[in-house]
Amino acid sequence: MVSVQFIIAAAFSIVPPVIPLLLPEVGVVELDAISIWSGLVLGVTPLAAGIMAPVWGHVVDRVDRRSVILVACAAAAICTLLMSIATAAWQLLALRFLMGFFGGHIVAVLALVTGVCPPSRFGWALGWLSTAQLAGMLFGPLIGGSIADAFHSYRAPFVAGGCASLLVALVVLRLPKQIPIRTGEAKDSPRTREVLARYPDLRTAVLVLLFAQIAITSAQPIVSLYVHSLVGPVGNLATLAGIAFSVIGVSGLITAAHIGRAGDRIGQRRLLTIVLGGAALFTLVQGFATTYLSFVTERFVAGIFLAGVIPLANSLVAHSVAPEHRGRAFGLTGSATFLGAFVGPLSGGMINAHFGLARVFEVGGAALIVAAGIVYATRARAQ
Repeated sequence: MVSVQFIIAAAFSIVPPVIPLLLPEVGVVELDAISIWSGLVLGVTPLAAGIMAPVWGHVVDRVDRRSVILVACAAAAICTLLMSIATAAWQLLALRFLMGFFGGHIVAVLALVTGVCPPSRFGWALGWLSTAQLAGMLFGPLIGGSIADAFHSYRAPFVAGGCASLLVALVVLRLPKQIPIRTGEAKDSPRTREVLARYPDLRTAVLVLLFAQIAITSAQPIVSLYVHSLVGPVGNLATLAGIAFSVIGVSGLITAAHIGRAGDRIGQRRLLTIVLGGAALFTLVQGFATTYLSFVTERFVAGIFLAGVIPLANSLVAHSVAPEHRGRAFGLTGSATFLGAFVGPLSGGMINAHFGLARVFEVGGAALIVAAGIVYATRARAQ
């Protein structure tokens, strides 16, 4: 599943860097229109995935979990391959929407792994899944750009992404069936909102992931602008901005599995409070950076803390939710993560437009402080 998670994440992220470059080939030529269409095409996938994640969670609790992963891979493969022959911007938008609509693989992978892994190692296993996803998201854009340059075509990365998704499907087919084990009575099949009401730790995880994801992604639209304000109009501005953008993922790639393992030893609630507090501090100070080096260093350290949020929150859910309800539970946490990824960039752009660049980091830090307070309150109530 770690290998599958890496390939899926790389296949999904191989495409976004070339979307703005492909749009002029499908009739979108004005700079403002390219910017708007790029935002729509890229943002519609997490929006659709966030809306559908609870639905896929309900399905995961009832059917072979392999089937959900296979459907997601097949949909990703078909949609990505069709994007390579798209002739209009609306076709790209519709296909990216369908990718998110059928994107139930993350919910299925989480349910599958927590179903076969000992509870004492939930954090360790989910930490490795997060590491694989981060690695795929980091290497995917690099692979996509390299393929486009190698074949001198902005459509080639779409073919590569579709083939990678088919490769995942072939790997998943080799797994034994993963039918959910019913530990409760057959009639005990609450609706998704009833599952949310039944488990306090699930409600905590949903709120934490929503706030954390908004804080993480709100800076995405303005990192390049902030770097420009620090270094001025230098010739390698794009490279410097790329380093500042990706360094937060590099530090997460190094530490996610270790933080997940530490959560198994000292407790998910306690460590989640710590990492949210540390992430809030180093997100806030980014707004006061005076040099490029300090800004990149602060983002690197913030990434160390932020890397632990998703595995620790999902591990907390896996420990507190009954096995027969985990699919729906992970559907809700997945929905919060996707919707946060959709709202974050929009809110960051709006905050920058009205209040300035530094305020984006201050609002992100405040969101993480609220998340830390929610976890602390839940922990105190549990004790």
